[in-house]
Amino acid sequence: KLITGSWDHSLKVHDLERQDCILTLNGSRVVTALGRCHNSDVVASAHPDCTVRLWDMRVHTKTGAESTSVSDTTLRPSHKAWVTDVQWSPTDPYVLATTSHDGTVKVWDIRSSLPLHTVRAHPKGEKGLCLSYTNGIIYSGGSDCVVKRFVC
Repeated sequence: KLITGSWDHSLKVHDLERQDCILTLNGSRVVTALGRCHNSDVVASAHPDCTVRLWDMRVHTKTGAESTSVSDTTLRPSHKAWVTDVQWSPTDPYVLATTSHDGTVKVWDIRSSLPLHTVRAHPKGEKGLCLSYTNGIIYSGGSDCVVKRFVC
């Protein structure tokens, strides 16, 4: 599966073998970044309205059967500006990191709507642009042309 996000507010799931779009999820905001959890069908999407949304494609019915519905959850807005990147922990399927034009990096446990940690990664007025999340370390690159390293 290939999952894409778009300025038309949608996330699309593509079957690469069939070369076909098999699912379209319509959101309410432009998608600026997305990341799929490495061991589940949970996708986090970033948006310019300061929010991170979770799309759980593992939804089951009460009988335990797979459902075609998708659950979407919005983490409480915590960033103060456009969210530019989301990266899942490579070891914990409940933890993800986000960065924003507010210059912060936030670490979230998706079972809570509030961030676990917030770090000012880049000086005031500089933007957080991208993240890399490796085993216990988060790297953040910003408009200040500096890559910062944080140990989790």
